[in-house]
Amino acid sequence: MPEPGAGIATILVAHDGSDGAAHALAWATGLAAQISGARLVVVHAWSPLDELGKHKPGVDMATLHADALATLRDEWCKPVAEAGVPFEARLVEDLPIEALCRTAREVDADLLVCGTRGRGGVKGLLLGSVAKALPGKSHLPVTVVPPRA
Repeated sequence: MPEPGAGIATILVAHDGSDGAAHALAWATGLAAQISGARLVVVHAWSPLDELGKHKPGVDMATLHADALATLRDEWCKPVAEAGVPFEARLVEDLPIEALCRTAREVDADLLVCGTRGRGGVKGLLLGSVAKALPGKSHLPVTVVPPRA
C-alpha cells in the first residue's frame, strides 16, 4: 500500500492574506510535513495597486515589490517556517487563476491548494471566486480547504 501523499513533492498554495488562505496554508503545511521531501510554494497573485495606500507618494516599484514579498515570506509564511517545512514564497504579478496555474507549471507542482474565503470585496465580485474557478482551469489536482468551523 503506498504512503499517504506518495508522488507529491511540490504543493503550491494560494495566499492572499485572508484567514481562509492562512487556514489552507496550515492544512498544506500539515500535509507536507507528513511527506518525506515535500516542499511548499506559496504564491500571492499581486498587483502594485494593492500596495499604494500603504506607502508614501513617490515610492518606487522595487520597494512595493520588496515589501509585499517580505510580508508574504516573513508574516504569512511564518507558520510554515516554524513547522520546519521547506518552502518558497513567490509574488506573481497577475490575476489569481493565471498566476497560480502558470506558477504550478513552472515549479512542476503536484497539487494546488486554496482556501474558500479570500479577501473578497469588489475585487472578488469582479474576478469571481478563485476556489470555484480553479479546479476547472488547473492542469493538476486542486484541494479546496473549507473555512474553519
